[in-house]
Amino acid sequence: MKKHSHEEILLKLVRADELARAGNSQVEICKALGVSVMTLHRWRKLPLRKTDAVIPSDPAADGKVPTSARTMDEMRRVLEELSLENQRLRKIVTDLLLEKMRLEEASAETFPVTQARKA
Repeated sequence: MKKHSHEEILLKLVRADELARAGNSQVEICKALGVSVMTLHRWRKLPLRKTDAVIPSDPAADGKVPTSARTMDEMRRVLEELSLENQRLRKIVTDLLLEKMRLEEASAETFPVTQARKA
């Protein structure tokens, strides 16, 4: 089992977000990073996020950025991530439904049901 350092995890999470914004699927992202889907999912749930590495100090504490502006930026980012994830999930569901329909049609052609069985 390969153990990744916090820096490696943060860099791979940043790379994963870049790939996600480019429209890659979870599987493609994981292949590019060399990790499993479950590992990526666990990393995304870690309390230490990529924003911690990019922004070492709190800008609101310096008085340069108002707290409300920072929270609006965070909310906008979260909304963008959720919208992208929702779009991907809808595509997955659609693909699965189409595959199910294809399989049902193929099985209906292979094993036709007679009128006597329907009644």
